[in-house]
Amino acid sequence: MRDIVLIDFEASCLPQFGKSYPIEVALARTDGQSRAWLIYPLPKWRNWDWSDEAEALHRISREMLDRKGLPAELVLAEMAEFAADCDVYADADLDAFWLELLAHGVGRKPPFAVRYLGEWMVERGFTRPQVVTALDAAKRREPREHFARDDARRLALVARILEENAAPLKA
Repeated sequence: MRDIVLIDFEASCLPQFGKSYPIEVALARTDGQSRAWLIYPLPKWRNWDWSDEAEALHRISREMLDRKGLPAELVLAEMAEFAADCDVYADADLDAFWLELLAHGVGRKPPFAVRYLGEWMVERGFTRPQVVTALDAAKRREPREHFARDDARRLALVARILEENAAPLKA
């Protein structure tokens, strides 16, 4: 079985509130390794929408991106290296959308596909009570939300808890 990596993005706003762009991304493995990157906005994104409500949630300002953001091409390359030989999953379709927007913004294809975490859970036969129990345990250990690294680490922890506590599937 291939290792899995969980991905989470934070964005300038939610798409339903305007034309948004990715500002932070994190990847986390089930073994506890994780990486996070602030993304320096591409010139074409400078006039896109920014939500004060989103900024209040993720606590990332435009000024912070200007000071600490990394070039999108570098972020993509480092993401590809971190996720090499792994399947990448997210808990929302928006993460795949923002990965595509990031990659296309620099004229590249996304370095990997992003699948829905629910598919992984179904493929392995996890029950709803197992998932709820794992999610509750992960939330106690990683309680902060709307921080890409914490969100990705929490999802990776859910997957690890499920794998560690699952009875072998019957053939």
